[in-house]
Amino acid sequence: MRRLLNSLFADSNIVRHTSSMKETASMIRTTRLGQMALGLMALLAFAAPLSAVDMLYVSLNDSTIVSYDTTSGVGSTIAASVATFSSSNLSGLKGLVFDSSGNLYAANNAGPYVNTISKFNSSGAYLSNIIGNLNSPAGLAFDISGNLYAANYTVNTISKFNSSGAYVSSISGNLNGPQGLAFDISGNLYVANNNVNTISKFNSSGAYVSSISGNLNGPLGLAFDISGNLYAANTGDNTISKFNSADGYLSSISGNLDVPYGLASDSSGNLYAANFGNNSISKFNSSGVFLTSWSTGSAKPQFLAFKPVTVPEPSTYALSAIATGVMAAIARRRKARTA
Repeated sequence: MRRLLNSLFADSNIVRHTSSMKETASMIRTTRLGQMALGLMALLAFAAPLSAVDMLYVSLNDSTIVSYDTTSGVGSTIAASVATFSSSNLSGLKGLVFDSSGNLYAANNAGPYVNTISKFNSSGAYLSNIIGNLNSPAGLAFDISGNLYAANYTVNTISKFNSSGAYVSSISGNLNGPQGLAFDISGNLYVANNNVNTISKFNSSGAYVSSISGNLNGPLGLAFDISGNLYAANTGDNTISKFNSADGYLSSISGNLDVPYGLASDSSGNLYAANFGNNSISKFNSSGVFLTSWSTGSAKPQFLAFKPVTVPEPSTYALSAIATGVMAAIARRRKARTA
């Protein structure tokens, strides 16, 4: 890269005085420096754009997974599902989670594929199943190292699998009816204990740390927002409890909820709740104010997951910086020659 830049700026006579914009444009096209700048700008045109779309995926009790574009705006009608995952490898759906590559994992809690986790690529094509060391799997979550965790509701354990789907270990103790899972920014795992109204916290090694109790009633879904606050869906009293990053209780959301199951927070800090009781999804802003809701039809929503947002590759920024620098150099040299 250094050699390339040196060669670009070595010729002190590359920019000459011109008397018109037309001549200037012609000069840029015919000089080595100008050609490089134009080439870099052309490459930028094909770089991956930043996607601001938050795609919400919902597991339904009819063994399908639907997705919604949630960026339509407050008060607007959110369109019917824009993508549907339906496969012979899904049954008794519960937890959903995406890995860093955009592959979707779904927990099969009942039916012919009970005690498995199905994996799909970003287009919805079935890839494989994780089998073994699962017992009525519910919530799913990935840690920062790419390991997958699954809550085993009936045996009160959490199973850990590596990025290849191979079983690694289990967490046991201080669990009772584990459902929703969520990792904080420090790598601690939070588990909703649906049977005893608590949330258990484990460190990145799987060691028990502490429990949150109080202001919980049949907690099921868990989610962290962009500020590090933890939300817990209370199926027992149709509320959502909010805790700060130190696990201290802050407030509760009530209203427009009917047996809330799964939770998810988008890139703007809005919170979504799956209402198992009335087949709908409710949306709240970061202050807990209700914004809108939409129906999931005849099927009951269970768990929620946002698909990772596509962002530009680092090379896009590098190309942009180089192209900008080249064009600035042309302008400076032109100014120097005309002074």
